[in-house]
Amino acid sequence: MTDEEFREWNAKQRGVIATYLEKQGIRAPNIGEWPAFEMAPHFGIWCIESQKQAGKIGWWAFAGDCPTDYVSERGECHPRSALRELVYNWEGYAAHMVEGCQPPDTTFETAGHDLRELGDLLERRVGVLKDWLATDELWEDR
Repeated sequence: MTDEEFREWNAKQRGVIATYLEKQGIRAPNIGEWPAFEMAPHFGIWCIESQKQAGKIGWWAFAGDCPTDYVSERGECHPRSALRELVYNWEGYAAHMVEGCQPPDTTFETAGHDLRELGDLLERRVGVLKDWLATDELWEDR
């Protein structure tokens, strides 16, 4: 990926995140200029500034070749910790989806796709993300 392709990918994903967060009720989110962790063009994690404490991370957002999602910052202030929480959440969601059910307290937009197929796809994404979590070299200097 060239620098220009990366800049375009980053801009597109930040736009996806902004739209998603606003739909979730986070108004005018201040999204980090660059991903805190990325495997472009497949996946990235961006920090989102807290709306209660300027300069602090309030959330972590995920976008790319996966569902766009976010988790709250829980005090570790590191993208690896945020990804660990996302994986935990997605494992629970996928368990319901492969049975053809929406997860409790969450709704996945299906855009005409079968929920079971999306659950299977989510399980596969979780497997990749778990591999990344387990690879210490990916997290050095982060």
